[in-house]
Amino acid sequence: MKRIPNEEDCDFCPAFPAKECLSDNVVPLSQFKPGEKGVVFQACGDSELRLRLMEMGFVRGSEVKVVKHAPLKDPLEFVIRGYHVSLRKEEAAHILMEKPHGRFDEVT
Repeated sequence: MKRIPNEEDCDFCPAFPAKECLSDNVVPLSQFKPGEKGVVFQACGDSELRLRLMEMGFVRGSEVKVVKHAPLKDPLEFVIRGYHVSLRKEEAAHILMEKPHGRFDEVT
């Protein structure tokens, strides 16, 4: 699977000139499993896609929980800011997350 973003995608990114988005602690939301939760690091992609994702609430610091994957793994269902949203796997790959920090169905 191609890593999003890759080095070329990040060359002209004004948000992270030091390429923090390529860190090992940052993974695409599409790689999360059902039950995992994490915090949004950055929405990538073209400007229209980034704007659409941010309007849905995928902004830096927001907590996202993966509810389930459809039977063929596409689309994926998430809970963000108290509401459910479904995205195609390709779209979810453009949302960079801090590594998952546990399952939301665990008792803490």
